[in-house]
Amino acid sequence: MSLIAVHALFAWGIARLLRRLHTCSRAEILVGCLCSGLVAGFLAVLIWPADSVVLVNLPGVLLGDLIYNSSIRLIGDPSSPQAHFTIPWFLRVPQVHLLASILLWGLVGGVLQLVVNRRNH
Repeated sequence: MSLIAVHALFAWGIARLLRRLHTCSRAEILVGCLCSGLVAGFLAVLIWPADSVVLVNLPGVLLGDLIYNSSIRLIGDPSSPQAHFTIPWFLRVPQVHLLASILLWGLVGGVLQLVVNRRNH
């Protein structure tokens, strides 16, 4: 749970900074979460293949692994001894962890931003 708290604090800090700069007034939470996803995704890519990659970005790594395995099963050749190379580059590990992290944290930020915007208007 503390990992998610770190992501939330980082996103909150970016959102506060954007609010003080008077930019992105209706999207500061979304932008903060996207920045958090981007940073966590890059860290996951840099740390991979170490097992500690999940300590940096557990939700993004789990979603990335799900996307990777599904990609091999759906568009790749799962019977190939080189199944990893039968899918596009951006769907391979570790790149997919960056993509998944941005998507996941962006989705969280988008939902939170919608709730806040509807509450304030």
